[in-house]
Amino acid sequence: MLLELFIDNFVIIKRNHIYFEEGFNVLTGETGSGKSLILQAINLCLGARADKDSIGRFADKTIIEAVFEVNPETKAILCDMDVSFDDDKLIITRTIGKKSSSIRVNGRITNLTSLKEISHILMDIYRQGDSNSFMNSTNYLDLIDNFTKDNESKVLRESLNDSYQRKSEMLEKFDKLDLSEEEITRERDLINYQINEIEEVDIFNLDEEKLDREYQKLNNISSIMNSSNKIKEYLDSSEFGQVSLTSMINECISEINSYTSVDEKIDDIYKSLVNISELINDVYQDIDSYESSLEQDPERMYELDMINQTLFNLKRKYGSTIEDIKQYYDKISMRIKELEEIEELRTSIDKDISKIDKELSDYASKLSEIRKNKSKILEAEINKAIKELDIKNGKFEIDIDRKKSLGPNGFDNIDFLISTNKGDCLKPLSKTASGGELSRIMLAFKEVFSDADSVDTLIFDEIDTGISGRTAQVVGEKILDLSNKRQIIAISHLPQIASLANNHILIKKEDVKDFTISKTEKLSNNDRVLEIARMISGVDITSTSKKSAEEMLQMAEDLRNE
Repeated sequence: MLLELFIDNFVIIKRNHIYFEEGFNVLTGETGSGKSLILQAINLCLGARADKDSIGRFADKTIIEAVFEVNPETKAILCDMDVSFDDDKLIITRTIGKKSSSIRVNGRITNLTSLKEISHILMDIYRQGDSNSFMNSTNYLDLIDNFTKDNESKVLRESLNDSYQRKSEMLEKFDKLDLSEEEITRERDLINYQINEIEEVDIFNLDEEKLDREYQKLNNISSIMNSSNKIKEYLDSSEFGQVSLTSMINECISEINSYTSVDEKIDDIYKSLVNISELINDVYQDIDSYESSLEQDPERMYELDMINQTLFNLKRKYGSTIEDIKQYYDKISMRIKELEEIEELRTSIDKDISKIDKELSDYASKLSEIRKNKSKILEAEINKAIKELDIKNGKFEIDIDRKKSLGPNGFDNIDFLISTNKGDCLKPLSKTASGGELSRIMLAFKEVFSDADSVDTLIFDEIDTGISGRTAQVVGEKILDLSNKRQIIAISHLPQIASLANNHILIKKEDVKDFTISKTEKLSNNDRVLEIARMISGVDITSTSKKSAEEMLQMAEDLRNE
């Protein structure tokens, strides 16, 4: 449910903070007062593209923020979409600057695509001329399947979809086996060549890191031997007048040897020096032994060069790592086995596809039967609703025919057909011409689908255009009924509808110095009587129009309390 809408510096809106309530909210105002700007601001919070020309003259950027209260079901869906919550509030903030813009959801930056995905489960907007879900035949399967809150359609569709996916995979596999003898021979020869090439190196028992270390050692053997000699000289040699580390340590030991009995600390130092001397001797022995083991091995070096070259070629052809090559080797090994058993595999896959075809046919037939039963109920409810909305000669039918091929959602092709005048042929709903009638038909759909629809907020943008009198009253009462299940926000120019709202917001223009700004005001009591009277009689409010307004508001109060 939309709780608040904050608008700052948007076209002629300097700053507005609009509070919405549960139930039926109505926005009214004279033509050009800025009603459409409120809807544009809401649309921006739902993912509409921002236009820098809409930045007002009062600051260098536009800020629009919408605060929603979400129910546990919606919150769980949003959490799955990586939206974070501190409470049950969802705050969407659009900042539009001349150089850069940003979108934040609960304080975290997001993009337009993600915002659109989020908005679909928060709010549904209908305005005349919109191509919404009820006007698009590609949505009709989903609408029928979700019409009643049973899980049977959902389970069947999931099962059908899963079987269809398995069949697609099997057909793809069968295509790979649909080869001539010549093609089989050619592919088998190529794979055998690749297998032999990979098997030149025992990749499954090859330790690439160990090989690299061995290669580096042999490649640097002369340098390693030189370094070993130098270390030995530093440790124990007096050549070229150098004092060795061993002799220096021994000198230190001699210096304090006679004082070990005098002081315990000197004795500790003496022992440490002796340990160092022994450690140096051990290191010397280790280096000497290691140096003795070093030798040039040109043959092994050549062998390692060949292995590295082979690995380089294999990586260039079959994968950038040893693991990639192993996976490729396993893949082509399985493929060669398939080619050797191709006839048996083709027969087996063909049998499996036949089984899946039977599954698909069963699932699709059951699903089609459920859809036909749901369609009868839906037809009756829509026909009842459109007659209540004063389309007396209206007739609604759901046409279900069988497609030539079975798809992931079954074999049903569905269209919504309607006629609004006696003697008219049934036509697709999308070709219904009259704006006023279409508005009422959409309202009928909203009412009938309200239990199946999880969207909390519905916005109607002047769907009352083209109607008046008793029809307007009936439309208003339908919207009022709908507001018992969903939050309704309606932009209206009809007093019959506006009087039924429990929250009335007036949009008006004001001249401030050299500027014209659009403002909103929550109406109550006398102010509301005056606005309804204005809607009845126009600019000149008469005592008669005021009395009519009072009667309308009292009637609306009585209806809300029924």
